[in-house]
Amino acid sequence: MRYALHGMCSLHNNIISDIRLAKETGYDGLEIHTDKLWRYINAGLTSQAFKACLDEAKIRPSAIDIIGSVESTGKEAQRKLFKETEILCQFAKDIGAPTIQLNAFEALTGLSVADNIRLTAQNIRSIADIGNEHGIRFQYEGAAWTPIATLEQYFQLYDAVNRDNFGFVLDTWHFWAGRGATPEAMAKIDKELIYNVHLSDGKRPDLGTPWVDEKLLRGYLLGEGDIPLQEWADAIKSTGYDGFYSGEFLNDQLWEADHYEVANKMLAGMKRLL
Repeated sequence: MRYALHGMCSLHNNIISDIRLAKETGYDGLEIHTDKLWRYINAGLTSQAFKACLDEAKIRPSAIDIIGSVESTGKEAQRKLFKETEILCQFAKDIGAPTIQLNAFEALTGLSVADNIRLTAQNIRSIADIGNEHGIRFQYEGAAWTPIATLEQYFQLYDAVNRDNFGFVLDTWHFWAGRGATPEAMAKIDKELIYNVHLSDGKRPDLGTPWVDEKLLRGYLLGEGDIPLQEWADAIKSTGYDGFYSGEFLNDQLWEADHYEVANKMLAGMKRLL
């Protein structure tokens, strides 16, 4: 098993500090938080300098997380989306990160699921074509409350995108909280479609009740929430997937805790499961 520190676990760090944190707490890789990466880029710092830090620490960049709002249909929003994709793809290529995560949110809320998939797929095809020029692939994650969130909808989107460099990241909280998949269904996924795995714990609203702030549901380290994580981890392992796992949470109190303690606990939690 390979373990990547998810940059969300140390939200208020910068990405150079994240490399050191990953190394000193025993991780194999780093899933790069995009807000931190944009701060780095906008400060005029280079991909070459960043790669040198990764190489010195012997830390692999497992993915860049995320390009968001990939469902946007406005011309200006699309122009910005594709420009940022180009910049991040070049950076990913320079540092040896194979994968960039894509998230669709709620810009198309009110439209049917079929229309959400059709319009989102149009953008993702363009994104995948940009990535193909740089040798970069893309992993989709549907947030639990968004229109494209169930495993069935993932496959519908996959078919609509129809690109070889497009696959999935499997996030235990999103699928469990949105009731979008079962461990039994996860076990049937072709391992070639799984680009990364996020192990995360938490709570979920009762059926028929509205969603609340995600941080109120995901403020838990592994084993502290309500998800039967061992079942989910075993199901994912049974596919034969042998790539990176990273642990994730969203919580103001944990972000203000000692990053080393949090990173150590998250790694220990993943190793218990896997």
